[in-house]
Amino acid sequence: METLFNCSLWGDEAFSALLAQKPFLTMIKIVAKDTSPPLFYILSFIWFKLFGASEISIRTLSLIFYSGSAVFSGLIAKELFGKKAGFLSALLVFFNPFLFPYAFEGRMYFSLLFFTVLSFYFLIKKNQWGYILATTAALYSHHFAFLVIPAQFLWKLKVWLREKKKLFSLFKPFLFIALLYLPWLYPLYKQTTLVAGGFWLGKPTFNSLLNLFLNFLRDQSPYSWGKIIPLLSLLLFLGRKWKKDTLENDFLLILWAVLPPLLTFLISQTKLSIFYERYLLLCVPPLMILLSSQLRKAFLPFWLVLFLLYLSISNYHFTHPFKKPFRQFAQLVKEKQKEENFYLLNYNGHAHHLWESKYYQLHAPLYVPNNALPFFVGTAQMTPADLVSHLPKNKTIGFITSDPPETIEIEGYQQKTVYTVDSLSLVLFSPKKQ
Repeated sequence: METLFNCSLWGDEAFSALLAQKPFLTMIKIVAKDTSPPLFYILSFIWFKLFGASEISIRTLSLIFYSGSAVFSGLIAKELFGKKAGFLSALLVFFNPFLFPYAFEGRMYFSLLFFTVLSFYFLIKKNQWGYILATTAALYSHHFAFLVIPAQFLWKLKVWLREKKKLFSLFKPFLFIALLYLPWLYPLYKQTTLVAGGFWLGKPTFNSLLNLFLNFLRDQSPYSWGKIIPLLSLLLFLGRKWKKDTLENDFLLILWAVLPPLLTFLISQTKLSIFYERYLLLCVPPLMILLSSQLRKAFLPFWLVLFLLYLSISNYHFTHPFKKPFRQFAQLVKEKQKEENFYLLNYNGHAHHLWESKYYQLHAPLYVPNNALPFFVGTAQMTPADLVSHLPKNKTIGFITSDPPETIEIEGYQQKTVYTVDSLSLVLFSPKKQ
């Protein structure tokens, strides 16, 4: 049975999987030229050495991070509001329909989430070195971890003002985090210059910010009744017991949930547009904790309905993979290439599939007739052998594409045959007769 666990890799996953199989120093050099920090790739490098780089192995690592995120979210809720809140929060985090599909994706999103949640756990437990190391690990997982530090600082400031400790105690952990992050500071600067000027993300509107929180609650529900999730969430939020003695805990969760998206929105009004939903998934756990804690008995049925909806949606996503079936497509391409002996290329349309092709062992360079590529397509890992600007003469050409075949035109060639698997196509072109 095809599931999110064993379905084909998509482009970014394949990019990461291929990169983490390179020699260690080569991998680090390429990561420095890409747009992410190195920790996820280092962990993947070790994981692949132990368990291989199959689809299931790749996703198992993400699933471990995901499960750990749910567990520590529950432990945070337990520390703040008690055992019942801890158990309910862990369930809601694990089956949240925004998070769940990413749990089976070989990318750094859940190392970011796990270390962010761990960072907040140690912050609440007042375990200073645990907090320093977990926060540093989050920063080395993804740049968006920087966005939670202002929220953590504001909460620590509130606690510091209440406890009236020495000023240095407020800044000490952040100084150590800065020192530990210092080796990646220059690569961070270089990576930031790569995405300056808009990158591929547009400037968000205020509606983008509102829709972000709606998507955190329901995301892409396959069922029409998923529309009631925001209403259930609002009822649970308004129906909480907002107690005076736990307002400081509520304040931390609200800061965690709201401040990173707000900062991202404000930054994206400049030339540096970084507003992207999946990078902000670290804000989902505090929302789930707020919806699962301080519940009045009368509102428990609403929580149960919400949980059952989450369970149903997540089950649907798990059993209905949304990723293109590239593994099956690659098998078809290999068979047709043996039969018809064509020159195989990747078509650079709305998307290209160079990394999936390489992962599934198809030699299919990217056709770039003008020798120019935007940075976001993974140029950091590309070599000259991955690009072709001139087509061979008097030879049938096969293009891998997910664009509609009828929209593809190649000068000097005419379409011959199209083979399709789902939304993936192999389009054969033969030279036009003179």
